Amino acid sequence: MKSFILFLSAFAWASAVFAQPLPYAKYITTKLCAKEFAGRGYVHNGVNKAADFLVKEFKKNKIKPPSTQSYAFSVNTHPDAILCKLDHQDMKVGESFLLDAGARNIKGNFQLLHFNFQDSMEKILLMNKIKMGFTDQEALVVRYTSARQSHVIDSCKAYAHLPNLIVFTEEKKLTHTIHTELNDVNSLIFIDSIIQNKELLEIEASHQWIEKFPCKNIIASIKGKNTDSFIVYSAHYDHLGMQGDALFPGASDNASGVSMILNLANYFAKNKPNYTTYFILFSGEEAGLLGSNYFTTHPTFPIEKIKMLVNIDIMGNAEKGITVVNGEVYKPQFNLLASINAENHFLPEIKSRGKAANSDHYFFSERGIPAIFIYSMGGQGYYHDIYDKADALQFTHYENMFTLLLEFGKRL
Repeated sequence: MKSFILFLSAFAWASAVFAQPLPYAKYITTKLCAKEFAGRGYVHNGVNKAADFLVKEFKKNKIKPPSTQSYAFSVNTHPDAILCKLDHQDMKVGESFLLDAGARNIKGNFQLLHFNFQDSMEKILLMNKIKMGFTDQEALVVRYTSARQSHVIDSCKAYAHLPNLIVFTEEKKLTHTIHTELNDVNSLIFIDSIIQNKELLEIEASHQWIEKFPCKNIIASIKGKNTDSFIVYSAHYDHLGMQGDALFPGASDNASGVSMILNLANYFAKNKPNYTTYFILFSGEEAGLLGSNYFTTHPTFPIEKIKMLVNIDIMGNAEKGITVVNGEVYKPQFNLLASINAENHFLPEIKSRGKAANSDHYFFSERGIPAIFIYSMGGQGYYHDIYDKADALQFTHYENMFTLLLEFGKRL
C-alpha cells in the first residue's frame, strides 16, 4: 500500500511538472504569431516588439531580469501593398507569388517570355535571347529554375543584357527569406501552374532599404549549484516579417522553439540547476545567423565556460522524432541524449547529423564550444511561408521533448 501511495505521489508530481508546458507553449506560440508582432521581422518593427514581450515574459515568470545586447545590420523590406495582375487577374502575394527579398522598386506592364529550363532546346533559345537582349516591356519567365536562379542571372550579366524583370517558378510552394543586400536585377517567384501560358504581367511594388536596423539578443540566466561551468539553451525569436499584405507568422519556425526555451527557464527558476544555466534568444537568425555571430564575437559572459549549448528550433511536431545537428561531432553528448530517450521511450527516433551552418549553434561550435542543434521531424511542411500558423501546430510529443531536454541538462 505504501509503495502504491509513493507511486501515486510520484505520478502526481510528474503530471504537475510535465503537463504544464503544453498550455504555456500554445500561449507563447499564438502570441508571437499575432499580427501585433508583424511576423517578427523588419516591417512595423515587429522583431523588436516581440523582444519587448519576451523580456517581460522572463520577468513575469520570476526569472532574473534578462539583459539585452544591441547591434544593427542592413536589410531590404517591402512594407507597402503590392499590386500584381496576370492577364488582368489579381494575384495575391504569398499565395501566388513572392518578390525576391532583394528586389528593388518594380513598376510596369510586361510581356511574358516563357522558357522551360528542363527542355534542352528551350535552354538554347533562352541563351540566344539573352545574347540579343530585352526591351523594357519584356519580362523573362524561366520555369523550373528554383535551384538555378544564379546561373540565369550570371548569364545575363555575362552579356550585359539584364532584363527589367525575371520571373522564376516553383512547382509546389513559395519560400520566403531575408536579404541584407539589394539584387542587381528584380525578380519574382511564381507558382508554376499559375503563371504557365500567361501573357501579360502588371506589377507595382516598392522597397524600403534600411541601412542600420537595430536588433537585440536577449540573455537570461539562473545560478546553478556549480558556477564554474555553464549550460546554455538557445533559440531564435525572429522570423520573416511581412511582404506587402502577406504575413509570415513563423509558428513552427521558431515561436515553438522560443516556447521551449521559456518552459525550460520556468522549470529551472523553480528547480535549481546543477550548472549555472543561460537562456539566449537570438535575433537575426533568418538574416544569416547575425545575432549569434555578433554574440560570439561580443560575449556578455565567459563563453569558454560553456559545457554545452543546446540550440532549439521547430518544436511544433515531433511525430517522427528529432534530428541533432553536430551529433556526429559531439558523439558522447549525442549518445547521452539517445540513451535517455531509449530508457524512457520519449520519441520515436533521434537522428544524428554532422556539422551544418543552419542555425545559431554554428558560430559557437566554430569557436570550439560544444554545441548541438535540435529540431523536430514531422508536421505539414509549412516553412518560411504564410501557412506556418499557430493553429497548424499539433505539438506532437512536445511534453516528451521538454522532459528529454530537462534530463539531458541534468545529466551533463
